[in-house]
Amino acid sequence: MKSNTHIVVVRMKEIIYTAVFLIFAVILILLLVFMFGGRRNDQKQPSVHTSSTYIPGVYTSSLVLNNNTVDVAVTVDSDHINGVALINLEDSVATMYPLLETCMEDISTQLAGNVPLSEISYDSSSQYTYQLLTQSIEKALDKAVPSGI
Repeated sequence: MKSNTHIVVVRMKEIIYTAVFLIFAVILILLLVFMFGGRRNDQKQPSVHTSSTYIPGVYTSSLVLNNNTVDVAVTVDSDHINGVALINLEDSVATMYPLLETCMEDISTQLAGNVPLSEISYDSSSQYTYQLLTQSIEKALDKAVPSGI
């Protein structure tokens, strides 16, 4: 009887490369499953200010700029924001903060065009003014949301 013995030489380098490749393949498959498989019965929580119903009215929040108080008024009806405006804006404050009025007009125009408050677009040169105003608008909107929601 003749035996057909074959000798296979496997280099340790090849085994290590294969093991590393298999580990990466398993990690990639798990990542894809978690990213795209997900849980099917998750329901998105509605955002408080975009899909909730407001109590109609005019709501204000105060904004303190250099020891001067400026009120931000937000007018809402039952399902969207009708307008925003600055109240009690003194000439000295308007002179010291010239972007305040133009940014508020731009925000008001965008909100009238049914753009959600979180998606307001603005120029990077006046981003801090926009952020300050949108935070004040959010504070006023917190008062407009019914307490049960």
